[in-house]
Amino acid sequence: MIITVAHSKGGVGKSLLAWHLAIGLNVPIVDLDFQKTLVYTNNLRKANGHKNLDIIQPESPEAFIELMDNWPENKNIIIDVGGFDSNLNRAAIYISDIIITPAVDRVTEMAGLYKFHQIIEELSTKMKTDIKADILLNDVSPTSRDFSVMIDLVDSLPHFRLMKTIIAHRADFYKTMEEGKGVTELEGDSKAKQELKQLIKEIKKRG
Repeated sequence: MIITVAHSKGGVGKSLLAWHLAIGLNVPIVDLDFQKTLVYTNNLRKANGHKNLDIIQPESPEAFIELMDNWPENKNIIIDVGGFDSNLNRAAIYISDIIITPAVDRVTEMAGLYKFHQIIEELSTKMKTDIKADILLNDVSPTSRDFSVMIDLVDSLPHFRLMKTIIAHRADFYKTMEEGKGVTELEGDSKAKQELKQLIKEIKKRG
């Protein structure tokens, strides 16, 4: 299963989410984000005595296509797409089994979602298929309960579906990543760990 974390806007938590999912699922990551956040975090992971994640950095679009063409269907992988539009990013979206789009529940973020929906709509038309992105409410306030604005927006856009899981803004997501760890590696059962496990369960069900 190819799981792509994608949005045409930066700063929505794509790399953070891809990192924690990769550790939780114990799968490799293809890093298409030029900021290389995951490479840096992987270095922190090694420095803190943990086993490195398998992070793959294709040297060219052709190398990426070859990698994915030869990827075993029974083996999971995560693709972290940069926060911009490009032919390479569109290729990653097109070949994905699941597209997860982190979305912050703020009115100021709506324009970015409209733009990303337009990209998926254009790609669907060009490739003569119906591509869907699963919108994940991400980094929301733990006290928020009313997501009606986001729900209405997603319902109005045919290439979007809203995920049931909600990921709140929790210090554990950031603290563990700064140490090169994932929330699923924490002792005990923190709320961040519970939420990520629920997301993994939903991804597996959709896949």
